[in-house]
Amino acid sequence: MKRISIIIIGMLLVSGCFPDERNNFMVPDSFGITSLENVVEASVHTGSFVLGIAKSGKGQTAAHVEINRNQNDIDARLADFNSNHDTNFKAVMNSLIEMDAVEFDFAVEEAAKQVTISWDPDLLARFMGDSDQYVIPVLIKSDDLTVQVKDDRSLLLVHLKRSSVSLKQKAVTRTIEKKTVEPDKNGNQPPLKETVSLDVEIDNPIAGVGITYPLEIGSTDAPAGLVRLISQSVTIPEGGKSGTVQVELDYSVLLQGGVLNQFPDYEVPVCIKTDGMTATLNGKDFHLQGLSYGNTVTSFKFIWKETKKGLDVSREWGLYSTESESWSDYMTGFAAGADRNVTLDGDFVYVAETNQSKNLWAISLKDPGNYRKLPVGTVKDEGIFYLSCPRVIPNTNPGINDGKDLLVVSNMIEGDPTLYVYLNGIYSDPVPFQMTTWASRRLGDTFSWWGSYQDGVVFFKDYNTTQGTVTFWLSGKTTGTLFLMGRLAAPAQTGAAAYFPFPDDINNGIISVRGGETSWLVTASKNLKTLEGADNNATLTELDPAWANCSFRYFSLAGKRYVAVARQDSAAAGRLIVLEGEGEMGWGQIVTGGKVVYEAAIQNDTENEALDESPSARFSGNSGMDLDVYKSGEYVYIAVVKQNIGLSLFRVSNDE
Repeated sequence: MKRISIIIIGMLLVSGCFPDERNNFMVPDSFGITSLENVVEASVHTGSFVLGIAKSGKGQTAAHVEINRNQNDIDARLADFNSNHDTNFKAVMNSLIEMDAVEFDFAVEEAAKQVTISWDPDLLARFMGDSDQYVIPVLIKSDDLTVQVKDDRSLLLVHLKRSSVSLKQKAVTRTIEKKTVEPDKNGNQPPLKETVSLDVEIDNPIAGVGITYPLEIGSTDAPAGLVRLISQSVTIPEGGKSGTVQVELDYSVLLQGGVLNQFPDYEVPVCIKTDGMTATLNGKDFHLQGLSYGNTVTSFKFIWKETKKGLDVSREWGLYSTESESWSDYMTGFAAGADRNVTLDGDFVYVAETNQSKNLWAISLKDPGNYRKLPVGTVKDEGIFYLSCPRVIPNTNPGINDGKDLLVVSNMIEGDPTLYVYLNGIYSDPVPFQMTTWASRRLGDTFSWWGSYQDGVVFFKDYNTTQGTVTFWLSGKTTGTLFLMGRLAAPAQTGAAAYFPFPDDINNGIISVRGGETSWLVTASKNLKTLEGADNNATLTELDPAWANCSFRYFSLAGKRYVAVARQDSAAAGRLIVLEGEGEMGWGQIVTGGKVVYEAAIQNDTENEALDESPSARFSGNSGMDLDVYKSGEYVYIAVVKQNIGLSLFRVSNDE
């Protein structure tokens, strides 16, 4: 016990020899704005913004700090910031904003105070105009000698964002003919009602704010009930980007005694009533001001079409401009200067942009104003272009994608490409399949396929060399690697190209090089579906120069065979050509001797005849065209793209 007492007394004596140094491990008091970033975003429409000013450190000093409202000081600091950060921000004038306090006295242990900045949303929105570079600079200073302002936390730029609301769809067109509304010869009645979704979007969502608009049908000569609002209003949820409203189209009102008679073109406007807008902020009513508006009307157009006997090809819609040379100028979100390839199914046209944006678009077959990006979270950041060519490949396994056909997309790379397969539908990320080849060659500009996903082959043309087209088995895999199985050693020409095998004969088809001067009928020397590992020399028959620089697809309709051709004659002339075969003509014979039954420019609104040789309206510096076909019931749809110019959808029918 005596020993323990001595130790304790000794420890107390030792500790008493040293001063209390605890505060030396903390920095001296300093002032700073609480935001961890120098630039924060705020909506101009909310009318206010709250920020914090903190005194941090030992907490042993009372001090004074203030917000510097001197315009010269603000302008100087903003100029320095722009110079150091390569920005072009402009200051909102002091007279347009108010602060609930600009001077603050901090007690010894007081840590933070709030400042509310407020403004008139309408006035400030008008002041900003179309510029998105305006900021409210908040600059703090202190003349107190004991507490300094930290340089890196002395300036905050409140970047103001304006928001615009718009109906995404500008027009929805329906072509009505007898077969679309009258019973067929077996008494089967086509559906007479259709539901269309309209989207109202806000370009810059406002945190915590929801917006509701009443809807109305505008003045029209159309029969009552042709267009009906399922809901009388549409709501963009709090903090959301868009709201959806459904509209019902009822074609039965066009019939008289079950018969469709000729009618004048009808147009039915559906409008959002901006003057009836209501808003909420975090669940409470809120007076939202200063919004701007883009398109506020969607027009439903109904066009009567006479049902013709024989082949009928019509342009359903086109996405192109007669004024601009770039999609990005008239298609929101699309990239400038990107080559594109195309495919389609019964619901969407799919477009891949060949650049490093990973943009893969699904465009509604019935409503081209309704388009969206597809998920690409599994797409690798590698290759010349991350995504390049989409194709829809038949799927015969009901356990995959609910038995629906599969969207498959390639990348473009110097080496082993990757094939991205949407095994779980287009709204889930695709499954990547690594493809193993023999050498570092450029593959993936385009590709074609034969057969089904479970029992088929894909073909990639080697761009760099004359070594032809490589082939891979599609064996219904859901995991693993696709291995090179052979090479079709034709043609002896470099460039982006594809082999287009005939539907009923994988060993015969056409090879055409983009930008090339000719194309070839091809007959493989060995079976392309079973060959492994060896070159496959081919018999080449050169086609007429008219079929150079083309893409080919094949389809049958009403007992006849057709070849659809996309041909780029020049940078300003891209065409769809439909060839018809006589009797039992083979596919190759149709190309060499079939009848041209339809021709039109990809980008041209003037065609009135079946054969129209008018050029496209704009020049394109990008080479190549692409097309694909999809059969749905009595119709065949053809999607044709001219790279960096536009996209058109055609509908083919044949009432023999």
